[in-house]
Amino acid sequence: MRLARGIAALARSAPLVAVAASAVLCACAGGLPKVPATPEAVLGRADDLHQRGKYTQAVALYEAFVERYAGHDRADYAQYQLAACHFDLHDYALASVEYQVVITNFGYSEWVDDALFQIGVCYWREAPKAARDQQKSIDALSRFSQFLQTYPESARAPEARSYVRQINARLAEKALTAARWYARRHEYPAAIIYCDKIIESYPENDGWVEALYLKGTILLARGENESAIAQFTRILEYPEDHPLKRQAQDKIRQARR
Repeated sequence: MRLARGIAALARSAPLVAVAASAVLCACAGGLPKVPATPEAVLGRADDLHQRGKYTQAVALYEAFVERYAGHDRADYAQYQLAACHFDLHDYALASVEYQVVITNFGYSEWVDDALFQIGVCYWREAPKAARDQQKSIDALSRFSQFLQTYPESARAPEARSYVRQINARLAEKALTAARWYARRHEYPAAIIYCDKIIESYPENDGWVEALYLKGTILLARGENESAIAQFTRILEYPEDHPLKRQAQDKIRQARR
């Protein structure tokens, strides 16, 4: 069934293969709820099931709606709610595909901005801990950045910025692990490369402050005092309290002797 739904989602974003996808769906459709006779009744029943937490049954009716009534003026809503059901089922991979269908097939829809936002959430929910590959985190950051650029006045913009901060912190943590590893082995050029990546790309988190401090410490050890002071000064300008601020002040005094 999951394979069939994935094929169906792709079919909705590529109408030329819709017939083949529908055939697969029919083969897997056993046990689905009875579909009411009118589009309004289908949506009403689907919404009721969704609100009561019966997500799998709601999925069947939303899918039936978008297949039978593709030209209906509420097809975009049904498609968005279909994606939302998969999201509520924690099937984030399929949910992201269904949200993308909203964007691809219903560019005029009032649900496009929410769909873009939710794709970012889906990728973020799929992302593993910092020690593992962070491509999903990078994908999520891309979607939230696109959302903020396209819809800066959205009511969801503060939430998107919060996600961006969380993602930046995770990506900074991963890069900082590499920077420390190279620094411990006195491979300072490589360590600075990772520090610069954090400083330039993943600001506003503890890892960003630590990258500045590590880079400043390396530069100070190499006798590049003015460049080191510049790094430590940025730490002092960080708007939040951080234990490295006092150490940064000590390093600045050391560099100026």
